[in-house]
Amino acid sequence: MELIKAYVPLCWFRHCPLELPRSVGFFQKNLYYYLLIELFILANITDPLDALIEAILETGLTLLFVEILLYFKNASAGFISAATSFLVCENIIATAGLPVIVWLTTTDDLLSYYILFGLMAWGVAVIAYLIMRILLISPVWAFVLSVVYFSVTHGGAFLLMVLI
Repeated sequence: MELIKAYVPLCWFRHCPLELPRSVGFFQKNLYYYLLIELFILANITDPLDALIEAILETGLTLLFVEILLYFKNASAGFISAATSFLVCENIIATAGLPVIVWLTTTDDLLSYYILFGLMAWGVAVIAYLIMRILLISPVWAFVLSVVYFSVTHGGAFLLMVLI
């Protein structure tokens, strides 16, 4: 519970990801949850086998992106805390979005689209904040890298699924 309390403020743009406690067990739990939540979201869009493969690809691309960020900073030792930061924030936002996605797929209400867009904007902003704090770069460059992150992880996984 203490680790959750340490990582959740990242979603509200507080703390530095590399200064948070490292725990391989907490990282693994968040990794499994990330995979499950992505699988659930994707299973609402496509068939279960494709959803499983795409969720695994997204998870791998997320971890690869974090490793590349840390490589450029020469801070690979911070992988566990940085990757956990990405996963925790994505998990919280995706969990908040689950009811909205179910609402959207069952009713096609316009308000659900607005809420989903707001959650996506929050996700981009949080990832930009994490990148800004990890690389110590300007908010503009962090935003650009955040958009690259979402393009690479979600778009890249989709593109790889098309190619497979």
